[in-house]
Amino acid sequence: MPTLNPRINVTLSPSLDSLVGRLASLERVSKSMVLRELLEAAEPSLVHAVALMEAALGAGAKARKNLVRDIESGIKAAEGTSELMLQNMALQTRDLVAEAQAVRGRRPSRGRRAAPPVTAPASRPAGRAKAVNVAKRPPLSNRGVKS
Repeated sequence: MPTLNPRINVTLSPSLDSLVGRLASLERVSKSMVLRELLEAAEPSLVHAVALMEAALGAGAKARKNLVRDIESGIKAAEGTSELMLQNMALQTRDLVAEAQAVRGRRPSRGRRAAPPVTAPASRPAGRAKAVNVAKRPPLSNRGVKS
């Protein structure tokens, strides 16, 4: 079945392919969707670049040199801004490693380990004769491990 949108083939370096693949798996989308979203985000800049290049074709040699100089200074300014933005993001975001360890239920180091809370079961089924001692149960991470 033909598609409304044109298709193209793109050859990526192995490192770029790996990066796009990792991003796609984290976002749970296809690699082509990741690349499409990146290109759509860059579309305004691409439109501007094409307009400048088309204008440069009709300009004289002096105007082209000035245009190249202006574009290069704009690129340097944008790189500096993006570097500052990435540094700011790094300062503002939480420590993901510590957060991931907390999510996985890892315990703090031995010196700071607290005693596990002892709780009684909320309700017991009617046919059960014996009470379950919650304090003697192994932690979830050790269940099924033979000692």
